[in-house]
Amino acid sequence: MQKLLPIIVILVAAIAGGGGGYFFKMQSASKTSNDSSAEQIASDGDVSHGKKNDADHGKKKKKGGHGDSEEGKSSTTFMKFGRQFVVPVIKHGQPKSMVILDINIEIDSSMDEAVYTFEPRLRDALLSKLLELAADDMLPQILENGEKMEATKQALLETSRTIIGDSARSVLILDIGMQNY
Repeated sequence: MQKLLPIIVILVAAIAGGGGGYFFKMQSASKTSNDSSAEQIASDGDVSHGKKNDADHGKKKKKGGHGDSEEGKSSTTFMKFGRQFVVPVIKHGQPKSMVILDINIEIDSSMDEAVYTFEPRLRDALLSKLLELAADDMLPQILENGEKMEATKQALLETSRTIIGDSARSVLILDIGMQNY
C-alpha cells in the first residue's frame, strides 16, 4: 500500500488538473460565444444600449484616435534574453556580492528575428562589460545613483552596437537584484 500511495496521489492530481483545465477552457469558450452573440444582436439593431442608434457606433475608426496614425506605429521591438545576467562583485580577490540584472535591448523592427542569431555573442560581450563595470565598483552603486545607472546603460548600449550595429537603440534594465555575502 505504501508503494501505491505516491502513484495514487499523482493520478488524483493529474485528473484534478485536467478537469480544472477543461472547466476553464469551457468557461472561456462560453464567454467568447456570449460576447459574439451580443455583438450580433447589437449589429442587427434589435437591442441597443443607448437612446441614439448610431450606425458607426462601436466600429473602428479609420482616422483619429491614438495609435491609428502611421507616425504612431512603432518601428522598434525588444530583444529579450532567455536568462538574467548574474554578475559577481569581487574585491581584493574575494566575492563581496552578486548582482542579477534582467536586460532587454530596444532594436529596429527590421532586425526582429535576425538579432537572435547574435544572442550568444551579444550575451558574452554584455557579460564581459558587466564584469568590467563590477570590477570598477559601478554595479553595486547603480541602485543608489541614477547617474551610474545611465552610465551603465550607455556602456551596455555601446557594447551591443559593436555586435549588432546601429540597430541597437537603447538598453533597458528591467530588474535588478543584489545579494551581499
